[in-house]
Amino acid sequence: MHKTYRNVVLGILLFSVILPFGLSLMNSNAHSASWRQTKCALYQNYRDQTRATMPENTTSALFDEQESAFIASGCTERSYVCPKSPGELDYANLMAVQMMNEGATGSFLPFACKRGLNTDPSAQ
Repeated sequence: MHKTYRNVVLGILLFSVILPFGLSLMNSNAHSASWRQTKCALYQNYRDQTRATMPENTTSALFDEQESAFIASGCTERSYVCPKSPGELDYANLMAVQMMNEGATGSFLPFACKRGLNTDPSAQ
């Protein structure tokens, strides 16, 4: 009888540990999708707020197109929004800080250059 009681208690303990873990795994996929959407909405809000305070032509047409493509993908496509001028780099750095303060990781951000960062020193 003692052995049966022990097995029942162990079974209940295992069930109470495994069930919440399994449920959290099921919810993590839903959370991931909604977190991606939340990050994208945050990114768009910060972009709009930041750009409203920037002088016109701070960013190039190519930079703007690359960033728009990232947003159009729902912020899910790996994009290369490459800052080439000091203004673009300042903007990218500000966006990075704002998004990281919201909990987004650096890998979420689209700011990267395929051949490394080369800002135009004559524009500085």
